Amino acid sequence: MENADKRLCLVFERKVIVMKQVRERRFLSTTVSAIIERFHDGQWEVLLQTRWKPEEDPKHSGLLEIPGGRIEVGEDVYLALRREVREECGLEIESIKPEKETVTKGKFGEVSVAFLPFCGESFLGSDFVGFAFVCTARGELRRKGVYDAKEPRWVTLSELKKMMSSEPERFFSYHLSTLKHYLEQKEKGNT
Repeated sequence: MENADKRLCLVFERKVIVMKQVRERRFLSTTVSAIIERFHDGQWEVLLQTRWKPEEDPKHSGLLEIPGGRIEVGEDVYLALRREVREECGLEIESIKPEKETVTKGKFGEVSVAFLPFCGESFLGSDFVGFAFVCTARGELRRKGVYDAKEPRWVTLSELKKMMSSEPERFFSYHLSTLKHYLEQKEKGNT
């Protein structure tokens, strides 16, 4: 049967009826996210911001998130991370932990890059999958991002842990597991 993987076959009164698949296949959008940390007044803090996409994503607008966004076609993952942080909160990334990559060139000049994020993140049931990195940054916080973020603020790890356990609904769920993993690793001394 031609393109059997794209068709649904029904057997009805000894006849085979071929129907086109109702739903077309969709592919993922790839994102980068930055857990920006700093050591300030004797304690670790991370940067949170308010997600603000009232027209594109009203359901999640107003929730807390970490800076990040989509990787543009052909864009290096580290350049995408730096661009998103600059656009959303005005900071310049100083360091990425780990910022390790291996670059190779193929037979036809194509470039392949292997990189190591802090962790991967996905939003089950959606078209998002991404890579999160732990970073440090410098500069002045921008109160409103270029596109889709506002109200950046530093919170201590103890505040973050308390907020996540008592009010997880305040967070954009795409980043909730990433932040939980970050806190667990920080408590173990692994970041």
